[in-house]
Amino acid sequence: MLLKCLGFCHSKDTSASKGQYPTVIEELCHHFSPADLRKSTNNFDENQLIGRGGFGSVYKGCLKHNGVSDYTVALKRSYRNNYGEFVNYGEFKNEIELLCQLRHANLVSLIGFCNLKHEKIIVYDYIPNGTFHDHLHDRDRDTLSWKKRLEICIGAACGVHYLHTGAKRTIIHLDGQRFMSKPKPIEVDRICGTFGFMAPEYTMYGTVTDKCDVYSFGRLLLEVVLEKPISSIQSSKPAWENIDPNLKGNIAPECWEVFMDITERCLKEEADERPTMGEVEVQLELALSLQEEADSTTTNGKYTLLSNTIIKLGPEFEDSVI
Repeated sequence: MLLKCLGFCHSKDTSASKGQYPTVIEELCHHFSPADLRKSTNNFDENQLIGRGGFGSVYKGCLKHNGVSDYTVALKRSYRNNYGEFVNYGEFKNEIELLCQLRHANLVSLIGFCNLKHEKIIVYDYIPNGTFHDHLHDRDRDTLSWKKRLEICIGAACGVHYLHTGAKRTIIHLDGQRFMSKPKPIEVDRICGTFGFMAPEYTMYGTVTDKCDVYSFGRLLLEVVLEKPISSIQSSKPAWENIDPNLKGNIAPECWEVFMDITERCLKEEADERPTMGEVEVQLELALSLQEEADSTTTNGKYTLLSNTIIKLGPEFEDSVI
């Protein structure tokens, strides 16, 4: 599932049986023919490739949608294994079932899909501004201001909060969506996710709750202030030496204190000690309001950060100071 951070379906129960699946899903979103999707991507031309993930390659394409003849979309085409079988068909089916029932400004919209024996493709709204990660770490892009980063984090938090509380079931984001009727732990057989962002109880025991998403979001918040991705942090260096130099002097101390407090709480080792995504959203909005208030009253436009917050990055990193 994709969060719309840049540029940033109500329905039937998602526990539909296999027999109900084609009817229910096709009622809720469009089923594209393979020919239409091949034409939209110039036969899946490598020049149209915009990314690769754990479950498939993502292409940019144009097709007819909602009366527009050249509507730009993103198509995720599922991988096949060496035996010609589709990899992770369960995740493909699950993502369609969930996305066609969800509607939120901070979730990427599902346009349709192709579910045939020889082709499994999901069609999404195309987000022209790219990913948050690209804007943080691609030096060819304009640097995001501190307030813009906060606004994007608030939007993402709002989207995850909706997943946790806005549907009939609690939906866990992770890298492959899971859902449950009540926010209680579930056990999984296979661990999938991004290095440096997975909650410790998930990586060690396969235990999944909504607090796994909170932990991962805390890692995102930490990366928002760092010069490099978390995965490239040198554990021998204190994290404050890795702060994005474009942010130094631009963060009001009051804002920084609130931001780092909620980040630290998200990264608690014990899942029960972490806040809800609703709390995260509220605290980020407070941080933004404090920044705006400080900007309206400061005379020289530069700030000095006085606090050093101890953040434990996790078992794969040493303790670091921010």
